[in-house]
Amino acid sequence: MEQDKYITVPNLFTTLNLFCGFLAVILAMSGHYTNSAWLIFISTIFDALDGKIARATGINSQFGLQIDSLCDVISSGIAPAVLLYQVHLKSLGLIGLFLAFMPLLFATFRLARFNVLVLNNGRKNAYVGLPAPMAAVCIASIVVLYMKTNWTFLLRLLVIIVPIVSLLMASTIRFEGYPRFTLREKGANRRKLLFFILSLVMLVIFPEYYLPLFMLIYLLYGPVLYLKSILVNHNNKVEAVSPGK
Repeated sequence: MEQDKYITVPNLFTTLNLFCGFLAVILAMSGHYTNSAWLIFISTIFDALDGKIARATGINSQFGLQIDSLCDVISSGIAPAVLLYQVHLKSLGLIGLFLAFMPLLFATFRLARFNVLVLNNGRKNAYVGLPAPMAAVCIASIVVLYMKTNWTFLLRLLVIIVPIVSLLMASTIRFEGYPRFTLREKGANRRKLLFFILSLVMLVIFPEYYLPLFMLIYLLYGPVLYLKSILVNHNNKVEAVSPGK
């Protein structure tokens, strides 16, 4: 069996993801919370690009899969956990320490499960459980908005958001992946692509305000579709067992 290549273009982007996570931790500990939060966001861009490039070039390897998840533990686990603790949660004592640990714990669990599912079933367009990078961006977006507005209720909101985001990572709720970048494919993918492009434009114009809004929409979209599927399945079962007229 041919040995996996370590030095590849996708792994270069994975390394940039790791560096952004590392730098985000240092900046959070130094009190530069806004820059730390944006670096967490940037790390997720590199994380998305390494996978896209790997699939486009056919450079998929077991090494790439494992190092990608290990780097995500830093950028999507440790970095947001440290940022949370430094921004607010350290003022809550042991409770704050436990809350700050939750994103790291569940991100690690989520990434390990992702690797197992990929090895057993291959990559899917949808994700089982909230992806760890998206959970990290959700947390970072609240910090970005707080640093912009100084709305103190956002800090109190973290105490609620952190457990929810963490548990969603461990859930079996399906969340949508990135759209395929083609307009030839009609239907759901085209709508996702157009929404993605619109979101990029809005993010450039109103970054601090639109990023939290986008993450709220993304967080709600998965559970809403999950509840819808439960209702549809329930109605189908009821119709199947109902006596005919």
